[in-house]
Amino acid sequence: MKKITLLKIIAVVSGLALLLAAGCVGGSRSKPSRFYTLDPMDSRAAAAHAVATGSTQELRIGIVPVNIPEYLKKPQIVTRTGTSEISLAEFDRWAGSLDEDIGRVVAENLSLLLQTDKVLNFPWRRNVELDYTIEMQVSRLEGALGGKVEFVVRWAIFDAQNNNVFSVQTSRITQAVQGAGYADLVAAQSQALATFSQQLAEAVRQLTKS
Repeated sequence: MKKITLLKIIAVVSGLALLLAAGCVGGSRSKPSRFYTLDPMDSRAAAAHAVATGSTQELRIGIVPVNIPEYLKKPQIVTRTGTSEISLAEFDRWAGSLDEDIGRVVAENLSLLLQTDKVLNFPWRRNVELDYTIEMQVSRLEGALGGKVEFVVRWAIFDAQNNNVFSVQTSRITQAVQGAGYADLVAAQSQALATFSQQLAEAVRQLTKS
């Protein structure tokens, strides 16, 4: 009887040890990462804006690859924690390249705002005849969770051959973040890009009028 009882005790202790070990392994697993993309503006709002400002359906525009600072060329989403201090999110990341995402969204926004399906991201075919090319150099696109997003971009509109520059400007846009999560931060960044796209579309319209 004593031998059987001792074996039972050893079996129970071994089982508990295995359960504890499994718990430790499970508890040490890292959280799954979340991935985000910037979104273009609402098509209905853009269409209403385009109707109010006039159609430019025949325009053909090329978007040159967007230039962004090295600190933004990270898979992690960047937030600003101080005047000169930033933080990289451990589990919240971009689904692709941020510079390509900015170019894609601006192109989609311009297509909606100018009512033309001829807004192209580089590279485009050599035989494509463009009216304008647009270059963008982003110096800031980050913010604070539950705070605000700051988007600063220097941009220029050239002719198709890049021989003549029609406009060079710097846009500084601040957008409130409506929530304390990373999804809210990214939504505010998308809204900042929408505001910038409206400024860019208006500059193109002025060029077509002149």
